[in-house]
Amino acid sequence: MPTYNRASSISGAIQSIRAQTEPDWELIVVDDASSDNTAEVIKGMHDSRIRCIRQTSNHGPGAARNVGVAHAKARWVSYLDSDNELLPSYAETMLGWLAKNPAAVFALPRSNRTEELWRNGVLIKTIDDSHDIPSDLTLKDIFMKKLNVDTNGFMHLRELFNDPAIRWDETLRHGMEDWDLAMLIGERYPKGFLYVPVVLYNYHQRYGGDGIVSNSTYQDWADTLAYIYQKHKGDKLMHGQDWYPRKVEKWRRLQKEFEAGKLPPYYLYRFQ
Repeated sequence: MPTYNRASSISGAIQSIRAQTEPDWELIVVDDASSDNTAEVIKGMHDSRIRCIRQTSNHGPGAARNVGVAHAKARWVSYLDSDNELLPSYAETMLGWLAKNPAAVFALPRSNRTEELWRNGVLIKTIDDSHDIPSDLTLKDIFMKKLNVDTNGFMHLRELFNDPAIRWDETLRHGMEDWDLAMLIGERYPKGFLYVPVVLYNYHQRYGGDGIVSNSTYQDWADTLAYIYQKHKGDKLMHGQDWYPRKVEKWRRLQKEFEAGKLPPYYLYRFQ
């Protein structure tokens, strides 16, 4: 669990882990140099299964996750951001499905997903955005970008990180690093993907605060998509993709409309 200035939300995220029906877990929180009392909130949990690694400077969520994996001991590693919640049966269900699919080395579950507009710490509007989460998903679908791959609930064998080429990309500071990691693993283990079609976590995409998405621009999304395409364009599973350059051109067009005063900032665009 990477975290940065999330004293107001991290308690709920941690409590969702403590509520797991599978009790054999360890939580590694990487505090990415928070300036609020996040560390005190974590310490106040008084749970020996929780470890907090506090960094002295901020390096972003990808770097924080790499640090967390480096300290992990269990066979399976999973992720949860500090403003979301796992459902109580998450770990038990995922491990059960993985036990029945021994070829799997990484897995994704379904989720409940909401988009939330916040202003001065007050929730203004909520959109249920779960409608496009499929009941079935293949690895090819991920490369075709038929789903926005999410960090939360993502589970993989810890030993995958013995390969130095498999890491969270620390240069991706505007999201999509989860999609990138799924493709890194998928290209190397094309028969190792498992989709668990069970809703196992709640995902809140918050806009209007100090988070990464709230402070991203249309151009940031265009640049990120272009970067990921260049990084993965040689992958076999990318054959037949149609999202590049189409999606990049879309975000560049929206950036021009924003600069011309025809669109609001990105964080408000989703709530028009």
